[in-house]
Amino acid sequence: MDNAKILLIDDDSDHQQLVLLALRKSKPDVDVVSVTTRWQFLEALRREEYDCIVLDFNLPPFTAPELIREIEDEQPEIPRIVISSSEEQRVVVESLRHGVADFVHKADAVCGDILWRRVEEAIEIAQVKHRERRRLNRRLKVLQRQAETDPLTGLSNRRFTERMLNGEPRQTDRRALTALIMVDLDRFKSVNDTLGHAAGDALLKDVADLIRSKVMPTDTVARWGGEEFLIIRQSETLADAWVWSDNLRRAITSDIRIDDPVRAVTASIGVAVLPTNSLCEDSVTQADHAMYLAKESGRNRVCTWPMVVAIDAASDAQMHAELPARKRLELVIDSLRDSLGTVQLEHVGEHGVAVRNVCEQIANIMLDDPDEREDLLLAAEFHDIGKIALTERVLALPRALTEGERRFVDQHARIGAEILHACGVNNRASATVEFHHTRFDSSSPTQVQDELHPPLESILSACDAFVAMLSNRPYASSRTRAQAIAELKQERGQQFHPDVVDAIQSMEESELLQI
Repeated sequence: MDNAKILLIDDDSDHQQLVLLALRKSKPDVDVVSVTTRWQFLEALRREEYDCIVLDFNLPPFTAPELIREIEDEQPEIPRIVISSSEEQRVVVESLRHGVADFVHKADAVCGDILWRRVEEAIEIAQVKHRERRRLNRRLKVLQRQAETDPLTGLSNRRFTERMLNGEPRQTDRRALTALIMVDLDRFKSVNDTLGHAAGDALLKDVADLIRSKVMPTDTVARWGGEEFLIIRQSETLADAWVWSDNLRRAITSDIRIDDPVRAVTASIGVAVLPTNSLCEDSVTQADHAMYLAKESGRNRVCTWPMVVAIDAASDAQMHAELPARKRLELVIDSLRDSLGTVQLEHVGEHGVAVRNVCEQIANIMLDDPDEREDLLLAAEFHDIGKIALTERVLALPRALTEGERRFVDQHARIGAEILHACGVNNRASATVEFHHTRFDSSSPTQVQDELHPPLESILSACDAFVAMLSNRPYASSRTRAQAIAELKQERGQQFHPDVVDAIQSMEESELLQI
């Protein structure tokens, strides 16, 4: 055994020297650090690591068992050998009971190589135990990883993720936010049923690999259920989380393939964003509900918890069937008012009323059916109600939106239509809200060209744009009425229906259009 390092504590300096000589006679290159007091002993323990400790049983006012407790705090795995001149059996018993590796009488300790052989044996036993502990710890880590890992995908499993969410409180900036993203593969059961379970397993592994390639090292990805995946990642805003999730949804459809030429792989995704220091297992429920909203509203979509809240508020308002539709929609806004920002309230308040007024004037010259006019005016006033499910922060940005942010904001038309539908509003008014941003030169499910008049959403689209251009927005100053008319004319036949543009221009030139 080379370069063994021993800590020797004995308050009898003469006996200490004899022990030191005996050790070095047996092993000339042994490194022995000698101390005589408890304080020197503790300082030596804290300063260096040792292969073995040899200590006198009595070190007034302390005994070896008391010093052993100090060793346990500093270097618990180090072997200890007690020496004593006492002939009492209790000294031996008490020493061994406190975890001493061996006991040597003082007379034997200074005689020949007895002490060194005991030291050498204690070190070898300790080394064997250390190797065994390391092997056991490695095995335990492997078993722990297996217990925490989904065997098919290699992702964390639900049990581990739930334990992590319910673990120690997170010491983070109270303003920090974390996104919980629940991904569910659409119609996965049909893949198993038609292509076989091997194809289903391959699909799950491909999706897991794709998600793994999109996340950061600090993110958590888990297989939550059969075809469900949970992603936990830091996010600055709900909009950021939605954009990331929608990019993932698009990648699943474009990058994942199955052995079926007519079927694309799609996913429904739910997003919830919460303060990082308040996360727990129950937080997943919000993302789960948002995911189910995405599935129930057509699949292959990303929905958020605020969307769920807005739809639920509309469902509650629908219970007041005795109220007219306009009043029920006002109930929806009022129920969420405390959580809405200034820009959101302006969109569902003054702006909606202004658009309604312009639509009413145009409808009076373009629509003969009073029911159509009523549906148009209801849709016009509440065409932006879907923005209550977005975020004030993104709506109030004083710059042009990024492509992803624009996709997020564009969700408001569909969400608005769903709010109207949940509130009991008829399909025509709901569809008018849903498609009011559809360009004239593109097709929409409701854009059947009527010989008598344009679709209602075409009237709403041009009137909304006209009012918006006359208003100050966070990202743009208001334009003059002449500039707004010029913009409508420039987009005539492209973004806007020609007949509607002509009607607005005619009324404006006749000074009949009131804003």
